[in-house]
Amino acid sequence: MTLLARSISALCVLSGVAAAEPTVTVAPAKVHPGDPVLVTVTGTTDAPRGKAGGAELQFFPAKSGFQAVLAVPLNVNEDHILVEFTAGPKPLSIPIVVKTFPETNVTVEEEYADPPKADRVTIDADNAVIGASYAKATGAPQFAHGFHRPPGTVTSTFGEWRTFNDGHRAQHLGLDFAAREGSPVAAIDDGIVALVRDTFLAGTVVVIAHGGGISSLYFHLSKASVAEGDKIVQGSKIGLAGHTGRTTGPHVHLSIHVPGGMVDPASFIKLPIYPRVKLAAQTSGHRLPSASTSSAMNTASDRPH
Repeated sequence: MTLLARSISALCVLSGVAAAEPTVTVAPAKVHPGDPVLVTVTGTTDAPRGKAGGAELQFFPAKSGFQAVLAVPLNVNEDHILVEFTAGPKPLSIPIVVKTFPETNVTVEEEYADPPKADRVTIDADNAVIGASYAKATGAPQFAHGFHRPPGTVTSTFGEWRTFNDGHRAQHLGLDFAAREGSPVAAIDDGIVALVRDTFLAGTVVVIAHGGGISSLYFHLSKASVAEGDKIVQGSKIGLAGHTGRTTGPHVHLSIHVPGGMVDPASFIKLPIYPRVKLAAQTSGHRLPSASTSSAMNTASDRPH
């Protein structure tokens, strides 16, 4: 083959590679309301841009291509969620399977079952501040490994409908784990403390921004051990388990927020999230013993509202 022929052949191969469309995969393939979805795009060196269900996707470099996590809203009223890209990959439709969440009756102190007007103003302010904290989770991942499930027995699941004393219903937006009063609560992954606040319904709250649009929330703490702006490593103590706010007893409440809303922490922790790099080394905080030897972490037992 002449030099000219070899050059033309090489150009054809390169053109074929350049023309190939990126590959998009999602996990899981079928989802329920409140599920997290992991979108992985390979075959491109440029970070994708897109939306899903109206929420902006926050793609970050992964060990293979780029990844982003999104939420299937609990109140979704369609049979699919559409992932759309600004350029490159074609739109992808993810089927949504209807799910019936369990229901339970809960008895709490009357002030929490039917808060007076003044307390409702406080509740609205708490919700606004917690919601604003999610913006601090934008940008590159602060973590370089998978998220760690808190130890302990699950005592209440995500999405459960609760009817309180007065007949008021609220949906549980976290996962609860049994824990003794005052036992240490650990961060499920590296991140930066976005919020520490004493609230009416959720009690003492800590929110950790992990980057990539991912936030973890810890409710009903008896005490917070961190301050806003602290850099946290996975397993470091962020507070003590308690039953502040609207609860029936001490436990660990964990909530997860990603673009699109709250998601089931049990499903989120199973996602194969593999960021390529971590933004910066996390050195603050004291790492707790492993899940097999440490006390339970806190999960929020109620949506603050």
